[in-house]
Amino acid sequence: MTATIMSDDHRERVRRAFVAPGEFTTSPLYRALSRTVADEEALLDLAASGRSGQYPTFLFFGAVHHLLLTGPQDPLGAYFPSVVGPDAEALPAEEAGPALVAFCARYEAELRALVADRLVQTNQVQRSLGLRFGLAAMAEEIAATSDRPVHLVEVGASAGLNLRFDRYGYRLGGRSFGDAASPVQLEAELLGDGVLPDLDALPALASVQGVDLSPVDVRAPEDREWLKALVWPENHDQRLLLTAALDVVAGDPPPILRGDAIDVLPGLAASLPPGEPRVVYHSATRMHVPAHRLAAFDAAIAGLGESGPLWWLSVEDAPHPDPRPDPSRGGAALRLRGPDGSSRDLAVVEGHLRWLETLPTR
Repeated sequence: MTATIMSDDHRERVRRAFVAPGEFTTSPLYRALSRTVADEEALLDLAASGRSGQYPTFLFFGAVHHLLLTGPQDPLGAYFPSVVGPDAEALPAEEAGPALVAFCARYEAELRALVADRLVQTNQVQRSLGLRFGLAAMAEEIAATSDRPVHLVEVGASAGLNLRFDRYGYRLGGRSFGDAASPVQLEAELLGDGVLPDLDALPALASVQGVDLSPVDVRAPEDREWLKALVWPENHDQRLLLTAALDVVAGDPPPILRGDAIDVLPGLAASLPPGEPRVVYHSATRMHVPAHRLAAFDAAIAGLGESGPLWWLSVEDAPHPDPRPDPSRGGAALRLRGPDGSSRDLAVVEGHLRWLETLPTR
């Protein structure tokens, strides 16, 4: 393989990401292959060649998966449940390392191009549940502030799947919400003793708008295949759900601005009618922002509130401090910052919104 010059610090950061990849909770294959990458300098070199801020494990395995799903057959595919199909048994994950090394040697140029050009992007339509829950939780507060409909902005919108949250059905805590006839039905386990808001009592929307570094065209086969490649190989049901959501959104794609949120949001803020309420949502987006740009990213989002009341909803970090009696489940905070600048955690959620734990109202 062709070597790329990189700093020792950068290489070590990438290596650490593969040494303990706690994010792959539902992918034994990626956990096993991560150890191979951590031990192979040539694979680390490939994984480290992405854009600044991109999480190397997601990006590298997304590129490998994409080639396996769209390219010629390769022996590595026999270890991927997504390649062999749900009705066949993949080869043992623990034995896949040598096949990965050989695959990366054969397709180095293609992998390097994908890692350098593509981004890790939202493909978890299940995260629409976090947006809907948040909107329901803030509905009364918004109504008390303004009688105008809300302008919804998603940062890191990818294909705009979350922005079409109103086209899906939901099931949570034995109750159904949303569109019962939709081909996209999202179900999550409900935990906790907090109050579940009425997910059908939502503020009216005046507009929806996405922002993304590299928007995904839901009507372009190559873009759709990239999002599917970002689904972990074992998650067959999620892949089917993503395909259904892409089909729904392709019928009416939401507008998505191309560009860095830091650069794009000031202009978007200026275009919103003064005084009208706005909600910004981002999920697993801030984690991909380079550390030296985080303050500017946060300031750009806060700037949406300079000309009108802003509710800032996010799914990014673990709650701190964790208010739950038993925090061993882990999870991220569904966090809401209101127009007065105060923040509160509405719930704790699994990163892909497979479960949601409500919190007592303070």
